[in-house]
Amino acid sequence: MVGDVDLFVLYRWLLAIVCTVYTVVRTGQSLWRWVDFFGSSRRTAVLGHYTGVLLLQVRVRRFAWDLCQIAVLVAVLGYVVHLHRTLSQSL
Repeated sequence: MVGDVDLFVLYRWLLAIVCTVYTVVRTGQSLWRWVDFFGSSRRTAVLGHYTGVLLLQVRVRRFAWDLCQIAVLVAVLGYVVHLHRTLSQSL
């Protein structure tokens, strides 16, 4: 029913969709520009290969603490979302 629609929930969903699409499009454009730049000449192609090798050499162990913090924050966010759903259903 049209009367049962909460405008704030609709606004949040539309905002999330718009922001997600915008982020994906801008990231794709940026990646495409980098690929185009690295393919523009022989010199930049060598630079692109060197950049790729450097990215492959990145060790996960260096960033283990940051990855652990991200995992904990995602777990806390999931728990808060779960509590929000549980509390909103009981009301």
